[in-house]
Amino acid sequence: MQLVTPDVKQHILDLISKRDMYKVDILSRKLAYSYYVEKLAFMDKQELIELIDKVTGGLGYKRDEPLNAVSMTLAGTVIVWPDAVRKSRRILEIGTGLGRTCYVSYYYVKPEMFVTIDVSLEILALALYRNPIDVYWKSLWELTTFVMWGDAIDVVKRLPNSFFDHVIHDGGPNPLKNPSIYTRWFLCEIYRVLKPCGTLSVFAGRARRGKEMVYRNLLNAGFKIVESASLPESPALVFYALKPCGATI
Repeated sequence: MQLVTPDVKQHILDLISKRDMYKVDILSRKLAYSYYVEKLAFMDKQELIELIDKVTGGLGYKRDEPLNAVSMTLAGTVIVWPDAVRKSRRILEIGTGLGRTCYVSYYYVKPEMFVTIDVSLEILALALYRNPIDVYWKSLWELTTFVMWGDAIDVVKRLPNSFFDHVIHDGGPNPLKNPSIYTRWFLCEIYRVLKPCGTLSVFAGRARRGKEMVYRNLLNAGFKIVESASLPESPALVFYALKPCGATI
């Protein structure tokens, strides 16, 4: 059975253009559930862990150790930028994953809206219907969490100008392997959807070349880089950036 057709993808994008977040959320969750029933429902725990590693590239725990919610949450806390999240009413997330950064955000603030985008239907199915971390699962079912299935490149360009207070960009473990969502063009789109004085936290990975690419493209997109932070026990960096308060776009 073909779960997703080009018509379904386009319908979701059309709904986003109309700012109908509720219908996008409902449809994305339905598609994820259908995928769960067909592909994931009968997987054992080890198969699920292997799927998490395959799709996300790892979430802050060591591959040779059991899934560690504490390590994952600590890494998620650095990625979120708590000082910025505390001041935010509308939050956009690039890369839902298991929901760790969604959970951390709700720990610090009760947002008016938390919009989370993921291109992987299988990880959304896992996060929403077979999540091994209960608190992550609960955060994804908060009434103000809106799930969007789709490619962030297509989704973000349909979001309104100056709408979000904070963006969490956690789109993958290595920007060099997924460079399209770290380009100057895409970061300009994130800049556009942020309010003036809005903030961005972006995971830049371990590789020096990847960090340099993200840093350079942030500056070229108009962001002011406030600081960088390292993940616990890791050389991976997260950049914290600001859209200038006097920005007119």
